[in-house]
Amino acid sequence: MKKSWILLVVIALLLTGCGHQDRHPEWNEDWLRFGDLLAAEAPEGFYLGEYNDTLSLGGIWYAAFNCGREPKPYVNAEGEDAEVYDAQIFLLVEECESEAAARAELAGWIEREAQSYETDGAAERRIGDQSYQAMTLKAAKADNPYSHGAAAFAARGNLAISAELLCSEDFAGEAQTILEQFLSGIHYGEQEA
Repeated sequence: MKKSWILLVVIALLLTGCGHQDRHPEWNEDWLRFGDLLAAEAPEGFYLGEYNDTLSLGGIWYAAFNCGREPKPYVNAEGEDAEVYDAQIFLLVEECESEAAARAELAGWIEREAQSYETDGAAERRIGDQSYQAMTLKAAKADNPYSHGAAAFAARGNLAISAELLCSEDFAGEAQTILEQFLSGIHYGEQEA
């Protein structure tokens, strides 16, 4: 009887979350968390528009930060309705099996980026304690609602990280500077060896 009672107490504690230990209590509550892997601050002038962690069990997280409160309706080439903001920052994080797999994933992302935008080639940039392959973007097609932007890609251990800022023609900010400020607000957790 005593063992059953102890088991019930342990199960109740686990179900109420008392068994979960925050591995990063130093991270601000306002930061968007990607598991215990990293946290991102919302960049100045942007707000969280979308956060998708439904694939987090598979090691994939996605977030979009929007600039401009009133999106403009847009119909893409496939006839699908979409909303276009003054600018958007997209952050994609994938936890891969190894660092080599993360680098291979990045190579694919960079290749796809070059299919959608004219790039100036990837240049190595160090922001904080992380190196990124950074590039400027210019729309390759006239019907793209986002005429320009900047992108950065990094492998950190077994993490593949993509950050992309896409800007409408009317957006007045400097894309590369804003993206670098955003990347400066990313905080990394320690990965298990």
